[in-house]
Amino acid sequence: MSSDSKPKLYEFAGSCWANVPKLAIAEAGYPTDDIEWVSINLAEGANFNPDFLKINPQGTVPTLVIGDQTWTDSTSVTSEIIKRAPHPPRVSAHTSTSIIEEIHAAAHDPNATLLIATDEEDRRAKANGLPKGFLEGRQKALDKYAAEAPEEFKAFLQRKQQENKQLLDFYVTEPDAQLKAKIYEQGQQLWTSAGIAIRGVITQALKKNDGPFAAGETPSEVDFHIITWLARTITNTGAEPGSPSSVAIPKLQQKTGGHGFDPVIAKYWDTWIDRESFKTNKLH
Repeated sequence: MSSDSKPKLYEFAGSCWANVPKLAIAEAGYPTDDIEWVSINLAEGANFNPDFLKINPQGTVPTLVIGDQTWTDSTSVTSEIIKRAPHPPRVSAHTSTSIIEEIHAAAHDPNATLLIATDEEDRRAKANGLPKGFLEGRQKALDKYAAEAPEEFKAFLQRKQQENKQLLDFYVTEPDAQLKAKIYEQGQQLWTSAGIAIRGVITQALKKNDGPFAAGETPSEVDFHIITWLARTITNTGAEPGSPSSVAIPKLQQKTGGHGFDPVIAKYWDTWIDRESFKTNKLH
């Protein structure tokens, strides 16, 4: 493959959505040597570097560049990789791509459930854990780039700078009761929505075929999105990445309101965590 046509994938090991195309690469038989891998350290705010914003003005990963074409979200990146893969997954007539849109809904964004606390205990845990450190790394980068950036990126970076600082301050200072109540309500709504998605659209998708995947016996493009979202959502409950359903599902039930899940969810999860692509990419 020529250097001009060789796909360049911008990703980060800690990114949730970058795992979608990485799963597709592993599952569809795409030779990893045929891809140029570029790590963008989100924890250090490297995605806000103007050099990267010139490639993807939204500053997100995954981002795929092939020749003079660029794809800047996990849905389009994954679809393009699958189009070019040696062994693309089969498409089930019962699997709708609208499920992908539902999985990506802001109402249950896994990045938000990671960073937004649901109560005082959760706030203390986040203040002493990864969320605060992640926000601090981003803030340091945003303060630097917002001051130095070309005019075309200034408004975007200043907005991100302000938004990030507001959430960081929530963990490094003692917020008043009114702000706590507002943030906790937002966090609880995110988890409620996550539970609705699992008990609704995901369960329905898994029950349409004989399973264990949404497409049946083998995973489809839709599955790459579902499991990536589910893996991060489960990790955000406090469960260790890759924990069996006997551990993960009770934590997920508790976080999403306490109601039970259909057995297809546990079966789906246990099938995926034993899969080589899941292990190799260390989904979490």
